[in-house]
Amino acid sequence: MRTTRRSEHRARTRFCDHLVVPDERDDVELVQLVAADDTDALRVLYERYGSIVFGMAQRLLGDRQLAEECTQDVFVALWRNAAKYEPGRAQVSTWLIGIAKYRAIDLVRRRAARPADPYAEIWQGDESPDSAELVAVGDQAQRVAAAVAQLPPPQREALTLAYFDGLSHSEIAERLAVPLGTIKGRIRAALDRLRELAPEFALNAESER
Repeated sequence: MRTTRRSEHRARTRFCDHLVVPDERDDVELVQLVAADDTDALRVLYERYGSIVFGMAQRLLGDRQLAEECTQDVFVALWRNAAKYEPGRAQVSTWLIGIAKYRAIDLVRRRAARPADPYAEIWQGDESPDSAELVAVGDQAQRVAAAVAQLPPPQREALTLAYFDGLSHSEIAERLAVPLGTIKGRIRAALDRLRELAPEFALNAESER
């Protein structure tokens, strides 16, 4: 995506920045700014939802490299298609997660169509999952990610680092420069909130890992 007005390389560089900068603007406003070529708004949306999108992609694909590719594709798609977002149809988080789900399914289908693909061993067993299985797994992962998106930012950040990025509590505390006890409290509160949200998002016990 290289034009005189929009630079995909620039967008990727900005949204891959992991520095957390507090921002009070709501998601819809940020998407509208992205549609107006605002890369800073894209960065903020990545900071809010990048880990959630990655976690859902990794849950569905079972491979970190493919999940990273999927996540990058989602935010490039956001950069390209922000003007098409319709607030009345879905929350921004749900929209992004939906893009991730179908992109992940597409990656698996294309891989299955190429027997020599280097990722052929990702799925255990003799065959890749069929379309119905992919959709079922994707739906569950999408519900989990959508529920996580409802958490307060500090809880969401700690939970995604623990459950989606696989960091220990100590590693999270070090990364965020927050006391270990505070991190444990945030994760505990996040899990309690997810239990409350479980009926709304049709989650099962697997959602709690």
